Amino acid sequence: MLHYIAYCLNIFFMILEIFVLLYLIKNMLPFGMAFKGLIDILTMPALMPIQKIVKYSVLKCFKTDISPYILLIVLFYLGNICSYLMEV
Repeated sequence: MLHYIAYCLNIFFMILEIFVLLYLIKNMLPFGMAFKGLIDILTMPALMPIQKIVKYSVLKCFKTDISPYILLIVLFYLGNICSYLMEV
């Protein structure tokens, strides 16, 4: 049972990583407004807590929003934990 839960969570983290990467490149590529809105809707629940933490931390001195990069690192780490649990 734990194997299936870890497998599903691993897939979820991979899909969320893809959405965060699309969030990072959405302003560089000429996507439509509907696609940009969809990406914003899908990534904001994961980005908002990190943005609140960064807002009150030392990292606020940066002029760019670094919360997607932090989220990518966390998602990659969680995906690796799920992969490890599937091997055990």
